[in-house]
Amino acid sequence: NSSYEDSMPASPDEKKDALEHELFITNGVSHGLELLCATCTKPGDEVWVERPSYFLAPKIFESHGLVVKSLPMISDRTNDENDRGDAIGRVDIDRLVHMVEEESVPPPKMMYIIPSYHNPTGTLMTVEERRRLASFAVRNGVLIAADEVYHLLDWEQGGNREMNLPSRRPAGMINFNGICEKASTLTTNGNQREKHHEGRSGCCISVSSFTKIWAPGIRLGWIHAPSFIIERLKNYGYIDSQGGVAPFMGEIMKQAIELGLLDSYLDKLKSEYSERYELVYNMLKEEPRLSIAQNCQVRRQGGYFIWVQFPPGINSNEFLSYSIDKYEVKFMAGGRCDPFPSSKGGASGIAIRSCARLCFADLDRDNLVNATEAFLESFRSYMKSIDKCEFNI
Repeated sequence: NSSYEDSMPASPDEKKDALEHELFITNGVSHGLELLCATCTKPGDEVWVERPSYFLAPKIFESHGLVVKSLPMISDRTNDENDRGDAIGRVDIDRLVHMVEEESVPPPKMMYIIPSYHNPTGTLMTVEERRRLASFAVRNGVLIAADEVYHLLDWEQGGNREMNLPSRRPAGMINFNGICEKASTLTTNGNQREKHHEGRSGCCISVSSFTKIWAPGIRLGWIHAPSFIIERLKNYGYIDSQGGVAPFMGEIMKQAIELGLLDSYLDKLKSEYSERYELVYNMLKEEPRLSIAQNCQVRRQGGYFIWVQFPPGINSNEFLSYSIDKYEVKFMAGGRCDPFPSSKGGASGIAIRSCARLCFADLDRDNLVNATEAFLESFRSYMKSIDKCEFNI
């Protein structure tokens, strides 16, 4: 099954480690996060999230009394606003390690990340970034909840085929447990750290769903996790009482997988989305004042979204209001994807507010062309209106 095989690590030992983990059926990613919060955390625990992030996830954590804080982001330390575009959404792993292992900042109970075709930025964590983040989690007893709903929904980017870049899909986070368990527990200054997870194996948990790769109405997903996490889930009160989750829909999807229907449909979906992505990207890049985030370290693109950065000083919320009023064009303003919108002074917050998330998955190609043309027309009109205001002042 090539769609799944590509996501596995390359070596036989890594594949064996991956197969020693278990799957638990859920009603989707949100349900999976809910179950992990209920079984693996307690009120007052901290969960660190990316900035920006999936805009509804923090509500799930806060509903369990968890304290939501930002992971250190590369965009936090980028001084030039023009250079923040590709840094937005990327975790500053060097800073994370230094904070916890050198400055003695207490680590969180859990980190929530979207490593594959990030919502909203579309970025993809490299293999090395995944290894380093998983190693940090193992050393410090931190659970990584990886939202990988877009992990299988990717394609090789045609425009980069001539470049000497890797083209394989990086392995999902769950597959780094076995690798990083074998790694040294030394800190960056050479001191030996005590392991925080005796009797447990692995800190990485994958949470995913069929919603994006089959149909939105299929409220069925899974948690792929080390066995000690699966045991907690199986012993959770209401799960134990009802004997599991979604047995009927689970059996339907099992048949779809065994018959090869999921693979064939997923191939068609990826082909269609890749064409829609290229269509919108090629239209947007004709406007030189827009900066479009891309995965420059690999030849892959995926997911649902294109992350657009406006010129410095443009507030995407204000532009959104203008777009709706003048052109009936809607998009998601970057600020809505910021889990910490009240933190006005941070470099990441400033950069996020000058961005927008565009979705290329919901409209057919004709409507997508019309919508993109209207977005560009609205943007150009908005920029003229700003220039006029500045001239009048």
